[in-house]
Amino acid sequence: MKWLAGLVCLVAIVGAIGVARHTRTGARADPPPAAAGHTAAAELAALLNEGTPAVGTPGYYESPSAALIAAAAGADDSRFRRLGELLVRDGRAGTIINLSREMNGSWYEWSEQRAPPSEPDAFIRAWRHVVTAMRSAHGQHFRFLWTVFPGAAAAAECWPGSAYVDYVGTDVFDWYGGPGNTYPHTASGALDWAGHWQQTLTATPGGLNWIARFSQLTGKPVIVPEWGLDFHPFGGQDDTYFLSHMTAWLKAHHAIGLYWIQGHVTKSGWPGGPLLAGQGASALIDTPRTINGMGKLLGGHLQYAGAYLGDHVAITDATAQLELGLWRGVQYQLILSADIIPNPQALKSYAGPPSPGHRSYQLSDYPDAVALLQQGLR
Repeated sequence: MKWLAGLVCLVAIVGAIGVARHTRTGARADPPPAAAGHTAAAELAALLNEGTPAVGTPGYYESPSAALIAAAAGADDSRFRRLGELLVRDGRAGTIINLSREMNGSWYEWSEQRAPPSEPDAFIRAWRHVVTAMRSAHGQHFRFLWTVFPGAAAAAECWPGSAYVDYVGTDVFDWYGGPGNTYPHTASGALDWAGHWQQTLTATPGGLNWIARFSQLTGKPVIVPEWGLDFHPFGGQDDTYFLSHMTAWLKAHHAIGLYWIQGHVTKSGWPGGPLLAGQGASALIDTPRTINGMGKLLGGHLQYAGAYLGDHVAITDATAQLELGLWRGVQYQLILSADIIPNPQALKSYAGPPSPGHRSYQLSDYPDAVALLQQGLR
C-alpha cells in the first residue's frame, strides 16, 4: 500500500553505475531534442536513476507478475483497443489516461519491481503496448499521464519514452517524513510543517523539484492527480503551510492539480460559479456530484475530474461502463486512472487518508483550510 512509501528514505542514489544502467537499456533511454544536446540527455538519465533501492540491489525485485509479463508481450492489446473505442463512442475521445499510477512503488501488481530480473523493461513494454492499442481507436486524441510516487524506486525501468507520454506527474500528500513512520516534528515537539514541505520539494524521484525539472527536460506538462491534507496521526493535520505552498507551486508551474476528496466533501448538484481553470478533484469512488461538492465549497466550477476504473478487475466494456456511465454527458475533463493489469484482491487499493479515527474528515470543518484553497486555487 502507499503508506509503505513513507518507510523509503528520501535520498538520491545517482552516479556512474546508475547512468550506465540506464544507457545500457537502450530502448528505455529517451533521446532529448537536438537543441538540448548531450548535457540534457545526461541530466535526464541521472534523474531517471535517482531513488532507492536501485535495480541490482539484492531484494529489489518482488516475485514476478505473470500478468505483467504477458502484457509486455501484447496479451492485453485487444482489451485496451476496445476501451479506446468505448471512450470515443461515449464522447470521451480526449480523455487523459493516468496509466498504472505509482509504478515505481512496490504496492501494486503493475509495479516495475514485479518485472522478472531477466526482463527489467517489462513495465515499459506493457505501457507501450497499451498506448499503441488505445491510439488505434478511430477518432481518438487521448493523452497519457505518467505518475510516479515520491521517494520510491528509481524510474529508469518504467519511463517508456516521450513518444508514449503526454503529461508527467507525482502524487503528493501531507504525511510521513519523520522517524519511525511519523510526521516530522520540531525540537519543541510541534509538527514541522516547513521541514516537511522541504521534503516534499526534494524527494527523489517524484518530489516537486524533481518533477519540475523532469518536465522541463522532456517538455511534458505536469499533472498532480492526487494531492491533499492528511489527518492520520502520521499526517500534518490542518496544515495551512502545506496548502499555501502547494497551491502556489501548482500556479507557478502551470500544473493541473486534483485535490483528493474521498469522503471529505458533501455531494451537490451545484456545478455553478466561475471556472477554476487547471483545478480538479479526485477520489477512488467518484461521481459528478462529489466534484460539484468540491466546486461549491471553493465557490467555483472545477475543470477536471479524477475517476478510477476498478483496480481489481480486468478492463472490459462491462467493467469500464460501470464507471464511465456516471460521466456520460458531464462537461468535466476526465482524468481516468486505468491499470495495465488488475490488482489481486489481496492487494488493497488506496482509498485516501481518513481521520480522525475511522471517521473521514470533512473539509468544511476547517474554515482556514477552505479559505486558503479558495484563495490559492483561483
